[in-house]
Amino acid sequence: MPRLLLEIVEGPGAGRQLRLDRAVVLGRDAAADVVLDDPRVSRRHARIAPWDGGVVVEDLDSRNGTFVNREQIHAPVAAKPGDDLLLGTTVLELRTEAELATRPSVVRPVPPALAAPQREPTYVAPPDPRGAKRLDLYMDRRVKAQARLAPLAIMVLVPFAVLIYLATK
Repeated sequence: MPRLLLEIVEGPGAGRQLRLDRAVVLGRDAAADVVLDDPRVSRRHARIAPWDGGVVVEDLDSRNGTFVNREQIHAPVAAKPGDDLLLGTTVLELRTEAELATRPSVVRPVPPALAAPQREPTYVAPPDPRGAKRLDLYMDRRVKAQARLAPLAIMVLVPFAVLIYLATK
């Protein structure tokens, strides 16, 4: 049976490797076997136990769930070398010692930030303080007449609607 280890490949503690000689509890609590410095990890988040050339991963009723290969687990699930485990924002990969000899680390690089510096748009003219008056030039007479009649129409329709309502009671 190959010796297994977990490597944190994304998130807090990236690059940390953990040997799996026995069942371990991962969590944020100091009493956990493997303490993860991730605020989205529960105090006792998941249990991982070696089993038949792989591991069995069990969620311990964590608030944010445990995922194996991007699938949330609700019961103990078998995982094999090369599988990813997601706890909070921490991604761990199950590896064998043979893989460790060929590739010492599989930490994923953090991509550069997506935010671009703020800049003035090139497709919009700056606002004109006299903007409202200039818009009147573009409105036709029919739109202006409808805009003047709208409040009058509401004042006539509301009492009419009230009369109909009272007449039906």
